[in-house]
Amino acid sequence: MRSGARVGTFILLGIAAALAIPAGAGAQEKYPSRPIELVVPYAPGGGTDIMFRHIVKVIETHKLVPVPIAIVNKTGGSGAVGKSHMIRSKPDGYVLGAVDPNNVTQQLLGEVTWDYRKDFTYIAKMVDDVNLLIVRKESPLKSLGELVAEVKRRGAKKFSIAGTATASQDHIASLDLNKAIRVETTYLPVKSGGEVMTTLLGGHVDAAWANPVECISQLEAGMVRALGVTDVKRLELLPKIPTFKEQGVDMTSYLWRGFGGPAGLPREVVDYWVDILTKLRKTQEWQKGYLEKSVLADGWVVKVDFAALMDRELEAYREVFAGLGMLKK
Repeated sequence: MRSGARVGTFILLGIAAALAIPAGAGAQEKYPSRPIELVVPYAPGGGTDIMFRHIVKVIETHKLVPVPIAIVNKTGGSGAVGKSHMIRSKPDGYVLGAVDPNNVTQQLLGEVTWDYRKDFTYIAKMVDDVNLLIVRKESPLKSLGELVAEVKRRGAKKFSIAGTATASQDHIASLDLNKAIRVETTYLPVKSGGEVMTTLLGGHVDAAWANPVECISQLEAGMVRALGVTDVKRLELLPKIPTFKEQGVDMTSYLWRGFGGPAGLPREVVDYWVDILTKLRKTQEWQKGYLEKSVLADGWVVKVDFAALMDRELEAYREVFAGLGMLKK
């Protein structure tokens, strides 16, 4: 009888324990089930920061994601600190963030230890952007031709231009400008587009590279003047700004910004975000309130096509850096 009673007691305890387990604890949680962190590897106020804040704003407005999303700015190393934090995070979809051409440029220059292909998951390229070369309203320079003449008058490394980060598209733009006009300017890298503007307005540099979204309010307020746009044609929303090529400087400069995460993200997480971002792109808040207002082009490329684009980026920048003698041996 004691043995039977003991067995019965164990059965009852087992049933009680089973009932105490929360429903669904034995099954995998449906993604997403807790807050998500989006890492912006640059300081607030720059183009990448602005894009991610618009992404979160549209998601919250339309209730596209059922959990809170926090933007975390982790600066340093021209974006390397924030991206390194992201790729070291658990690949479960709860730490995601920005990817851009610096993923390959910093690797080629030996500034980071990551592998652009093995250490990242590329989810979606969101926007394409161009550069404007701008000066303060107090500057005597009224055109790109006048700027080139001033650079040549001063001589090599005597004319300073601010931009976002070493090895960034701003840096490449300065190198392309140097090559096009055959005189070397001095490039001053800072932490973000917002800091570029502060540096220029403070009179610490002669000129600066800025994407339209980073300087549109200052342009409209007359605080800065754009001498040229690095696109192949004039921008529809800024038609008075001539291209570099119109003014005799043979160069273009483009930038893109994307959405990614650490290597090994589950397919369902990638698919989830492609679906969310697809819905986001169709909203008026994104089309009119962000792309059009910020003078940006839709740059939609996703998943394997995005990863393939990164391979092409690597080869293109490898050729540029090799020609400039900057490629890591």
